[in-house]
Amino acid sequence: MKLNFFSPLPPTRSDIARLTVHMAPHLARAVEVVIWSSEREWKFDPPSGVTVRHYDFQRPPWREINQADATFYQMGNDPRYHHAIWHMSQQHPGIVILHDLMMQHFFSGLVFHDRGMNRREYLELVERYHGIEGRVLAEAHVQGLLATEELAQRCPLTEAVTENALATIVHSDAAYAGLPEDASVVQLPLCVGMELPTVTAREVTEPYRIAVFGFLGPNRKLPLLLRALATFPDRDRFRLDIFGTMDGQEKMHQLICRLGLSETVTLHGFATASELDVALRETDLVVNLRNPSMGEASGSQLHLWQYALPSLVTHRAWYATLPENTVAFVRPEHEIEDIQRHLAQFLANPETYRELGRNGRRHVAENHSIENYANAILEVAARTPEFQAKWVARDLARRTAAAMTGWSDGSDSLLPEVARQIEMLVAGASTEFARAG
Repeated sequence: MKLNFFSPLPPTRSDIARLTVHMAPHLARAVEVVIWSSEREWKFDPPSGVTVRHYDFQRPPWREINQADATFYQMGNDPRYHHAIWHMSQQHPGIVILHDLMMQHFFSGLVFHDRGMNRREYLELVERYHGIEGRVLAEAHVQGLLATEELAQRCPLTEAVTENALATIVHSDAAYAGLPEDASVVQLPLCVGMELPTVTAREVTEPYRIAVFGFLGPNRKLPLLLRALATFPDRDRFRLDIFGTMDGQEKMHQLICRLGLSETVTLHGFATASELDVALRETDLVVNLRNPSMGEASGSQLHLWQYALPSLVTHRAWYATLPENTVAFVRPEHEIEDIQRHLAQFLANPETYRELGRNGRRHVAENHSIENYANAILEVAARTPEFQAKWVARDLARRTAAAMTGWSDGSDSLLPEVARQIEMLVAGASTEFARAG
């Protein structure tokens, strides 16, 4: 079997790129893998059985692409790394691995960063999936009157990524429930993009180190964390290190100064994998809040668990499903109160929180190994003929329904049922054809 993987690759600053790199040798034990990169240069020495190819989504090398038995698209919501992948998925249906449930950030970024979509196309896309009300909200957004985070809650645009897919792989209950019932959806536990590191006990002295890392959007609640720390009576017993990129870093620095935290908080900016490794080995507690949550599982949560680190997480979406003996929960809309409560309890009994981290490391090893994930991907790839049969049936039913709607005045309530029956008939015939080989 031969697999295509369209994915970002290092040195791209993407957890998805690292996941692909670490998963590749596990896949190559059983199949031939071609990783397609839209970048002309990458820092990746492919193992035996893995080939890296460059592609231009405007002039794809169709002959080579079509030689694969299954095609996977690694999709996240950062347009810098995934715009070419999305354009390819619209031309060549495959299996989308969805890493973010809310894709509004992605499509908004296509427009504002000139990556192949103009404002008219964007507004029409939002209207297609979210109606005229969604278009009105999107128009307010492009005029600078509505933030992306608020628009994403009401118009996530997830189906604009998944509708053309043969199947979609998701990593959370929320993502699985959020996709259409007629779609082919497979839920897998997200894996970490690295092997489990060796962690040794270290001598812990005050001040205790708190860390925040990853892409630091508004939903990470950094201002609330800073205010909680600023008004905490024993704040001098902690130091906060913030790793990652963010919009408005200068404003964040100003807030740190206004709150009198200049000696307590350090903004490090982007950290390489090796720099983050060193930092996490010196960390005592991680704050990993998400409010609102983007709906999918958190690679950063799995990452910090590998280091047996305790963490504070928002009790919402995927995070709310985590075992209670692996994390410390923070209630939405009560962040300052709960952060300060956890800080006080940590000072009173650090070992209780360290036990959460150790439990989290065991949870990752048992449920989120990269080897198990790669094996599950291979099982999904083997189902490609089944997914293709269902896709053909669904596509024909939609085209038939659209044509029949054009024949009527729109009042015929039988049209949806007729389309459904057509889809069932075609699906049955296509499945039998696929089995016949």
